[in-house]
Amino acid sequence: MTKKNIALIAGGDSGEYVISVESARMIKGNLDPERYRVFTILVSREKWVYLPENGEEIAVDKDDFSVLSDGKRIRFDCAFITIHGTPGEDGKLQGYFELLGIPYTTAGLLPSALTFNKFFCNIVAAHFGMEVARSVRFGRHDEILEEDVLTHVSLPVFVKPNKGGSSLGTSFVTSREVLMPAIRLALEHDDEVFVEEYIEGIELTCGVFRKEGKLIPLPVTEIISKTEARFFDFQAKYTKGAADEITPARISEDLTRQVQAATAMLYEQFGMKGMARMDYIHSRGKLFFLEINVTPGMAETSIVPQQAAVQGISIRDLFTAVIEDAISPGGLTPP
Repeated sequence: MTKKNIALIAGGDSGEYVISVESARMIKGNLDPERYRVFTILVSREKWVYLPENGEEIAVDKDDFSVLSDGKRIRFDCAFITIHGTPGEDGKLQGYFELLGIPYTTAGLLPSALTFNKFFCNIVAAHFGMEVARSVRFGRHDEILEEDVLTHVSLPVFVKPNKGGSSLGTSFVTSREVLMPAIRLALEHDDEVFVEEYIEGIELTCGVFRKEGKLIPLPVTEIISKTEARFFDFQAKYTKGAADEITPARISEDLTRQVQAATAMLYEQFGMKGMARMDYIHSRGKLFFLEINVTPGMAETSIVPQQAAVQGISIRDLFTAVIEDAISPGGLTPP
């Protein structure tokens, strides 16, 4: 078998850079060496570089996304994107690879950009029949008044950057006094702020991927944050012991099937590819949609590896399925 060249792309331009690098390390250690030659590439505003084992940095040729290795020009059969945040989760890299005709392991340009935008993603999810919390969006140049915000939503609320991940810049607001400071904090991370009503309930999440054409929802995980923020914030996501992640979730079989069915439906309706993870709140007998993660974390503490293990799927088999689905005929999203 001729080994395929895989560009494992990490880094990015957000506060999730370190998490992305950790994900890349975990992925590289679990890709099948008999099938793939793996080249770790760090992408940021400052530089795009290939990192060989000797630790030197070799510039990527952005004209055709190739690198030099041992004096040979390497071109790639697939780009495995594990950037959390921009430019790997918001459609920018996806558009670049589509122009070059290089298959990649995530959703295409449009679904990536759409799901990265919390406000518009909620609108589309509601169109597909999902329950969503009441919310409102403002831009950095809008005149944002406390009274205007509270005409659309009622306290308590989450205040978030509209385009971002890992809950950076997110606040849980219970009183009017801290609403505007929370909005200003969110605008330090993005040019838009998203204010969403808090829904009390059970936080659930479900990964999904495609193998040999078959869609496979993974077991559902229940999340219980132990941080002072009272939600699954950056600390809870990436600090060992800061949250309980219970897989399978302590919910009924009927609700488990409902979550998995919703996950499969959203994957298909949004036109997703590769591995994705959908987040929900179950409250008052209803399942509320929260968000879609186009490049879910793959660090040692991440949820999807836990879910795969419970289902009896090895991480190597999971990553192999994602790569092979990307490079299979029809796997490349047309520009």
